[in-house]
Amino acid sequence: MRIIRVWINQPDSQGMTRYKLQLLIYLSALLLSVSVFLPLTSFPIYGQVSYYRVAQLESWLVIGFALSSPGLILAGKEKWNILSLLGVWSVLLFPAAKDALQSSNASTPERIGNDVSAAMSDFSTNLFLNMADFHWGGFVFFAALILFTSGSIRYFFK
Repeated sequence: MRIIRVWINQPDSQGMTRYKLQLLIYLSALLLSVSVFLPLTSFPIYGQVSYYRVAQLESWLVIGFALSSPGLILAGKEKWNILSLLGVWSVLLFPAAKDALQSSNASTPERIGNDVSAAMSDFSTNLFLNMADFHWGGFVFFAALILFTSGSIRYFFK
């Protein structure tokens, strides 16, 4: 409650205060955690697909890292907040990095086998390249990710 009172009483000339940034991190982490379950896109056979349906383990890791950020702030470990952000991004970028390493180190038959992978794993690998195929939930996910990233970085350097 103190955070909200202080946030309301701050003059706007100061820009983003620590309390406003904390509120931004709280709300964007919650929105990012919820948007994992929203429909990102649709596939012809599967219908509408969420990030949770595409990559269950990765989605729980994103939720865990995103919600650990407000937990670290409330626990007084504010400088460790950047690790939550790095965790979210490493989970989201891991499939692309793994795919790039496998395709460069694999022999020709392994590359052919890797190229014939499922559409859902391809979507999770190229998550940020498929923005043209996003439904409304994908845009909410992406907006929450951008807000969480910008809020965490600004809070870290404030």
